Amino acid sequence: MSAEKRPEQKEERALSTEAVRLEALLAALAVQVLRKPIEPATPLTEAFNINRALRFIDAVWQATGIELDVNSFYLWPTLPALAEAMTDGSYRTVPKLIEIRPGNREESLVVFAGGVGCFLEMKDVINALSFEGTVYGMALSLFDRPAARPAEVADEVAACLSALKASGLRPPYRLVGYSFGGVVALELARALDARGLRCDFLGLIDSPQSEHAWPLATWLSFAVGRFVARRRAKAAALGAPGPDAAGEPGQGAQPGGWRQRLRRLSIRFRNPRDEVYPTLLPQWVGGYPPAYGRAARQLLRMKGLYRPQAFPAPLVFYRTQGGSPVDCDPRRIWGRLLPGAEWVDVAGNHQTIMVGRHAKALAADLSRRLSRLPSSEA
Repeated sequence: MSAEKRPEQKEERALSTEAVRLEALLAALAVQVLRKPIEPATPLTEAFNINRALRFIDAVWQATGIELDVNSFYLWPTLPALAEAMTDGSYRTVPKLIEIRPGNREESLVVFAGGVGCFLEMKDVINALSFEGTVYGMALSLFDRPAARPAEVADEVAACLSALKASGLRPPYRLVGYSFGGVVALELARALDARGLRCDFLGLIDSPQSEHAWPLATWLSFAVGRFVARRRAKAAALGAPGPDAAGEPGQGAQPGGWRQRLRRLSIRFRNPRDEVYPTLLPQWVGGYPPAYGRAARQLLRMKGLYRPQAFPAPLVFYRTQGGSPVDCDPRRIWGRLLPGAEWVDVAGNHQTIMVGRHAKALAADLSRRLSRLPSSEA
C-alpha cells in the first residue's frame, strides 16, 4: 500500500513547490501594483480596491497567461490560497452566487455590482452596512455568444433565478444593484414576483439605461448640452472663444475632433449586434485581458439591447447629485416607469458614491431601511 502511495506523494510535493513559486510571483506582482509588500495572511479584499485589483489581474495574466476572475479574492482570500488555486486549477470554478460578507444565515442581502460585476467596487458600502445577515454577490455570467446573437438581460435573469434556487436562500429576498447591476436586480425582482416569490427590498443605485432607450427629446437635450459644454471647455483651454448661446462653434474649432464627436452622436442609431459596437461606447477603454474583454463586450451589448418596461412595485432609487458624464439624470428616463419608486438624492457622483464618506452615508440609509424589514422567519 505504501508503494502505491508514493507517486501521489511525489505529485503532492511537486504541486506544493509550484504553489510556492506562484506565491512568490504573486507577491512580487502585488508589490508592483500596491507599491508595498503584502503579508501572506493579509486578506486580498482589504489590500485591493477595484482599480488595483484589475491592474493586478492584468499583471498576473501578462506574467503567467492565467486570467483570474474579478471576484477571485473573495474565494481565495490570501496570496497562498490564490497560488494554490492557480496550481490545482480550481481558480477556474467561480460560483454565480458568492458570499462576500459572512453573517446570520437566516437573513441575506444579494448585491449586484456595476461593470462586469466586480464586488470590490462596492466594498466600502458593504463594509459600512449595519446588517447582521450574510451579504452575497451575484456575479455576471459569461455566455460567450457571438455578436449576432448576444446574451440579453433576460438570459442573465434566468441564470440568477437558477443560482437562487440552487443556493437554498429563502424569500423574502433583498436586492441592491449599483449602476447596470441595478437593471439586473430590477428585472430579477420582476421575475421573482411573477413566480410568487417575495422581494421585500429593492434598491437601485444610480442605474442607467442605454441611449437607445432614452426618449428622443431627452437624448437630443443631453447630446447637445454635452457637445456645447465640451466645446466651451476646449475653447477655454485654447484661449479661443467658445460656442455662443445658440451652440455655434467658436473660432477655436479643431477639425480633428468632429469625427469622434459624430461617432459618439451616432451610437443611438447603431445596432448593439454590430461587431464593433462595444468599442464605440464611452465606457470602452480597451486593453483588457481576454475573459474580461469578452465580459465587457457582452455587458455593453446587453445594456444596448435592454428596453425597460414599467415596474409598479415599491423600490428605492438612489440618485447621485453629481451624476455621470455619459448618462443623463436617471429620473428623466426612469420616472414614468417606476411609479412606486422613492427617490433619494445622495451626495457624490456615479463613481464617488461607492467610496469613502459617500459610501458610508449610502450604507447608513440602506442599513436603516433593512433594519425595518420583517425577518425571513416572519
